[in-house]
Amino acid sequence: MTSLYSHRFVPSLKTATKQAVEHVGGIDAAATISRVGRTQFSDYSNRQRDGMVPVDVALDLDHCAEKPLILAAMAQALGYVVIPQHIGAGDFGNDMSEFAMSSGDILSTAMRILDDHRIDPPEADEIAPKFSRAIHVLQRAAAIVHEVQKSGQSYVVSDKGAGA
Repeated sequence: MTSLYSHRFVPSLKTATKQAVEHVGGIDAAATISRVGRTQFSDYSNRQRDGMVPVDVALDLDHCAEKPLILAAMAQALGYVVIPQHIGAGDFGNDMSEFAMSSGDILSTAMRILDDHRIDPPEADEIAPKFSRAIHVLQRAAAIVHEVQKSGQSYVVSDKGAGA
């Protein structure tokens, strides 16, 4: 039996692996934090090669990268999104700036996708993580606003990126 993931989601998992490897400092750096070597990491990132990153290696990479790059792609393959347990306070000004940039990226992607009046599976795979990121940033900003409402205290937006 052929699995659904083996055909449709291989490119996104390979791309996520490549991003995680780059994020931790490249293939040599990845090899120092995991049980696999350079050749395997090259294969795990190469769409022309068989082999997918094992779960324990993916966890090592995502942990070192301090973001769930591969885990998010795996969740997407199953129709889920990864949401952090703690959104954190963030900084309202930075969050709004990041949300504006994310929104622009989503809109430009959507316009390109809608050019042929359909959303194909690879296009859905491309835009879904962008939605998730924008939602996360907006939730972080909303947490600040809710805290202001709850506490009755003003929130000072810092020009250095840290809320007070």
